[in-house]
Formats: sequence, structure tokens, C-alpha cells
Amino acid sequence: MKTWTSTLTVRSYELDSFGHVNNGTFAKYLEKARGDYLIEAGVHFDDFHKWKKYPVIAKVCIEYRSPAFFNEKLTINAKVLRLGTSSLTLKYKIIKTDNTLCATAETIMVFVDKKGKSTPMPEILREAFGK
Repeated sequence: MKTWTSTLTVRSYELDSFGHVNNGTFAKYLEKARGDYLIEAGVHFDDFHKWKKYPVIAKVCIEYRSPAFFNEKLTINAKVLRLGTSSLTLKYKIIKTDNTLCATAETIMVFVDKKGKSTPMPEILREAFGK
């Protein structure tokens, strides 16, 4: 399976009182990475409204390994663990430029209709993430 890659630089407002990235910020890093992956797959957020199918996060699990600090550059790599009919499970590694592992994570994303009922994933995403 393809490895999806996203990068970012730690900003000052993401730090906690101990000077490292706040644990809650890592979930936002995963969200930023998923947005980058969608762009790479050729999907625009407006497409979800056209399809009337919306991705929602059903589960997030993050294991913290090493702190990240202001102005450090991080790479977020992800691979598909499971591609279901209406769900997608991604496994992530968040890595510093010196190859230190900051965190591993897993998310489960489920596609729903406007009423919040599970619906099959759009085919373009199935093709992009199934490679």
C-alpha cells in the first residue's frame, strides 16, 4: 500500500506550559495530514457536498513516544490498514527530521449521509486509498 506523507512545522501556540507540543494538538496534526492526503488524491472538500457523503472520525488512538518542540519540522506518514465499505482505518507515524519517532496513531473514518447514517465510501477515495 502507498504511504501518504504530510509535513508541518510546530508553531508556538501549539505548546503547553512545559514547552512541548500539547498532546491534544497531535489530533489536529492528523487532521491536517488527512486533508493533505485528500488533496493529493484529487479530492476537494466541496466534493463531499456533491456526493452527499461526509467523512467523520469514529476513533482516534495516539501513542506518544517523544516530545516535539517549537519550530521543529514533523513528517506525518500514513498507510491504510483497512479499507471497508464505508470506513477507512489509517495508521500514522509522526517523525522529526532526525528520525525520532514522536508518536504513532490510528484513526477510523466512517462515511455518513446528511442524517448521520453510514454510507458507502465514494469510489474515487476507495481507488485512491486502495492503491
